[in-house]
Amino acid sequence: MATEPALRDRVARAVGDGHDAVTTAFVLAAAVGLGTATAWLSADLVGRLPAFTVGALATAGLLYTRPTRRAVAATACYALAALLALVPVAYELPVLIGTDAPVAHLLTTTDLLLFLAFLALAVAPLALGYRIATGPVLPRLRARLTGR
Repeated sequence: MATEPALRDRVARAVGDGHDAVTTAFVLAAAVGLGTATAWLSADLVGRLPAFTVGALATAGLLYTRPTRRAVAATACYALAALLALVPVAYELPVLIGTDAPVAHLLTTTDLLLFLAFLALAVAPLALGYRIATGPVLPRLRARLTGR
């Protein structure tokens, strides 16, 4: 039992002060949701369980280290936007590995439209994350115009 306090101290240093219960619950829910999305995206490349585990643990670690609830929510939105932008890559990668002419396949109009469509979908959580991170627009605009 001599290692128990040392392990507890290492975990306490890694976690820091922590968050309240609501923020911790949001971190866990976001980690499960984004881990599930990661598992779905990478189902054709790696197993779902390893992808879910890595995705959920990485998301939970990333979100829990954010200092405020606002930063946690903004980072979760940014992570969702990144996953949405990666959907076409995850869709095309198994096809590109198995085809003889990957560049010709990738440069078709349908594939380019798929990339653009998911980039357009990723803009919504990206804008929401930016809005959460920076706060209300009108007070910031008023402060810039008045110089305060």
